[in-house]
Amino acid sequence: MTVNEHLWEFPHAMTLKVMGAVDAPLEQVVIAILDEHLDSFDPNDNITLVPSSKGNFVSVNAKIVVHNKDQVAAIYAALNANVHVKVVF
Repeated sequence: MTVNEHLWEFPHAMTLKVMGAVDAPLEQVVIAILDEHLDSFDPNDNITLVPSSKGNFVSVNAKIVVHNKDQVAAIYAALNANVHVKVVF
């Protein structure tokens, strides 16, 4: 992922939407990756789960605050590299 830093103001609040199969440990994967890349992340207040209409997939929505483009790129790279993640928005 390329981040055009001049289009962003840092620190930047954003919501990640991570899609995966409903039977995958997606919530735990997202929390572990965000814990690794963010200084202070509380999943209790910042994670919501939204099932797909047919119940085959789930979206893990995470409210985060990033501080620079390298942090954004590292989070997206880690999420996209995980076998349980289908897509990241």
